[in-house]
Amino acid sequence: MKRKKPGLKAFAVGCAVLISLSAVLLVLAESRQTEYEALLKVTQAPTPTVHAIRLDAAVRAEAAYAAGTPTAAPAGPTPAPQPTSEPAPTQVLLSQGASGEGVRLLQEKLKELDFYSGELDGQFGSGTRSAVKAFQSQHGLSADGIAGEKTWQLLFSGSASPREVKVTPSPVAMLDGEKPMLVNKQHPVDREFVPADLVYLRDVIPSDLAVLADSDAQGVEEAVLALKDMLEAAVRDGIGSWKIREAYRTWAAQERIFNNYVNRFLQDGRTRQSAISATRQTVADPGTSEHHSGLAFDLNAANTSDAFVDTAQYAWLYNHCTEYGFVIRYTDEKEDITGFLGEEWHYRYVGREHAERMQEMDMCLEEYLEWLGAI
Repeated sequence: MKRKKPGLKAFAVGCAVLISLSAVLLVLAESRQTEYEALLKVTQAPTPTVHAIRLDAAVRAEAAYAAGTPTAAPAGPTPAPQPTSEPAPTQVLLSQGASGEGVRLLQEKLKELDFYSGELDGQFGSGTRSAVKAFQSQHGLSADGIAGEKTWQLLFSGSASPREVKVTPSPVAMLDGEKPMLVNKQHPVDREFVPADLVYLRDVIPSDLAVLADSDAQGVEEAVLALKDMLEAAVRDGIGSWKIREAYRTWAAQERIFNNYVNRFLQDGRTRQSAISATRQTVADPGTSEHHSGLAFDLNAANTSDAFVDTAQYAWLYNHCTEYGFVIRYTDEKEDITGFLGEEWHYRYVGREHAERMQEMDMCLEEYLEWLGAI
């Protein structure tokens, strides 16, 4: 039997089907493009992968928060992403430079929690970024200033707390009074402690006089000026090449140093308690370091690998530091009193009168203050 060739009628039906299918695909493509353009319009993002946000999820979250109910996920399975020539926008990601309703909603919520005080203009500028960072920092998130998924969810949850107002303590005038201030294991300072009259060493001590290990090092102005005078006198006596290794330290900086030493001992196989005990022989616990005072400086000889105790710089300081109001704070002979091994590089400013009297009586600061009846 011979097969019949397709007739004209069948051909026409096939063409009609193809035309209908093309129309459907065109409608779907236009719908996808409209949805995508609407999403970009929300934030006016410069690129399709930056500043994007799902406002439907944001509105649901806000409504749920206002009603006191948890935010529910939309019913039904999430449709699989369709291939596209443009990268799909991130669901929740607002950063500096964004604008639109999503930013305004973010600002409104931050303002409600006292993190934002600017206008609800829908512009993600530096003020909005600072508010986001403050919110993130207070709530234990990475403070990157970007309102991502975690930040957005927490912001609209019942767990978001108003901004905590911290009272900034007044800086302490370290050299007021008749007696030197003591900072040690028995007389710690609190986390918020800060000395008054801090200056940058780089603004007082020229680079040709001493190398700074930290260009941002600070110290109490009177002590820094005395340090400058002392180093200049040493140079006049032919002793140069000075290096200032350490000066004022914040609580956080001391905590970081202390933990680094503990971790080194742990890597050597010690128990944690043993590592902490070993660290405390040479490193003060946060709050107990003299470096918190802004009156202590660790000095060394530049461009040498010799131990400081074997250098001409140390010999000069040993003989002259009291003339400028400094004492060698920790010595091997006073270890049982100070609680620290000898540190020939650590110099504390107490003022010339106190320094010379301590030297005459061979007293460390703890002994001297006890003699004065101060402790």
